[in-house]
Amino acid sequence: MDMKKLVILLICVHSIFLTKGQTTQISDEINIGSSEGYGIIGKYNERVLFFNLDDNKVKLKAFDAKLNKIWEKDIEPDRKNSSKVLEVLGNRQDFNVVYQFRRKGHNFIKIHKYDAQVKLLDSAIVKDWGRNMVTPTYLTTFSEDKKVILVYEVESSNKINAVAISLDSLRPIWSKSFDTKTTIFDNNYRQVLINNNGEAFFIEEEDNRWNTVEKHRFVIRQINQYGDKVFQIPMSEYVNTSVKFKYDNVNQKMTAAGLYTTKNSLKALGYYLLNISSQSNAHNFSYQPFDDEFVSSLLGKKITENKGITDLSVQEIVHRRDGGILAIIEQVREVERQMASANSRLYMRGDGLRISIDYFYENIFAISLSPEGATQWKSIFYKKQSSQDDDARYCSYFLVKTPSALRFLFNDEVERSTTVSEYVLNGIGQSERHAIMNTAGQDVNLRFRDAMQVSANEVIVPSDDRRKVKLVKIQY
Repeated sequence: MDMKKLVILLICVHSIFLTKGQTTQISDEINIGSSEGYGIIGKYNERVLFFNLDDNKVKLKAFDAKLNKIWEKDIEPDRKNSSKVLEVLGNRQDFNVVYQFRRKGHNFIKIHKYDAQVKLLDSAIVKDWGRNMVTPTYLTTFSEDKKVILVYEVESSNKINAVAISLDSLRPIWSKSFDTKTTIFDNNYRQVLINNNGEAFFIEEEDNRWNTVEKHRFVIRQINQYGDKVFQIPMSEYVNTSVKFKYDNVNQKMTAAGLYTTKNSLKALGYYLLNISSQSNAHNFSYQPFDDEFVSSLLGKKITENKGITDLSVQEIVHRRDGGILAIIEQVREVERQMASANSRLYMRGDGLRISIDYFYENIFAISLSPEGATQWKSIFYKKQSSQDDDARYCSYFLVKTPSALRFLFNDEVERSTTVSEYVLNGIGQSERHAIMNTAGQDVNLRFRDAMQVSANEVIVPSDDRRKVKLVKIQY
């Protein structure tokens, strides 16, 4: 790199770290009562749409740029008494309500499309699942661009019925039924993905044990409008401790970031990148062990012989345009405790004791990997969060993607009065920590795991406290 380019790069990096002028705004309280769920649909012409589900109604609220409520409207699906909303999914210009209903013994999937003013633009029955004595439990996942949704259900424990639907045309792309060795709720099932082209991947992992490591493999069923095929990827040398798959829609390939061990242990000794061609299913692995210096930095003590790291979970993959990835890994631990107190709200065992669950979400680290799997840099973000009996809803982080940097937003502590912080990570692995706001006196409990980035420089974070919801906007 010549001196001129180096100076320009250093100026850009410096400018990233000087940009600390965040502003925050908080909406009035939203009483969601006994709602089955809620969420942020998106931002439309400076208006943020929020919904909650109540008695099979979609109750919508619109907020202006300062998060003042403008209006509220209700959507009631057809045949309300036999309907169930599966998804409320926003796009750039409109949003879709996907729901199931039952009529004359048949189970149907129907979609209503609305504009930002809740004017009905289109509707269609996209799937008749046929006659069935019971109403199935449907599962959903959607593409990165939110233009394709996959709806699937498990029949007789080992048969899967699935349909991929275009949310632009409200038409099925393909429909398929197939048998599987184990139920999709089994631990062998890793993920179900669908890409922007409507191609789905059902991913199983088999024999991930030391006594059968020679047969350890991923089994992937790939389905599109032209047919389906099943292929295997052997992993006969290693046992996984954590893995995450994601489809790269730019480079038309599937990637996985995983953690592995080579001994009969739950401790991760290193990490790997798996690339899978979408066309040929050719694949390649690249394995890298954790070095002593990195492990020492992460654990905060001198390590001279790496024996592995416990409680690591691959949380997400960020794809780069060059085909490389950023693997984001968090230290996550759950601890069950026996409780004799009648105040514990969790389940009771046969001996009369109750079980309480403690959640620990601690340090995060990011690993930058080239398209070939070479490690370019590693960066650690220190934090320490813990909570009890709350499904860890206020723990972990939210990743904000901006043109100049990635920002990790999180609560310093899971308390009503805490500091909200961020780590700002630039493209060469340098990071800084900033304090964004203090929640003392704000009456908010922020759920960063459920936040939504609504523009290049805006994030909406829900605050949830005793069925009272507020929206908090962080703007850069």
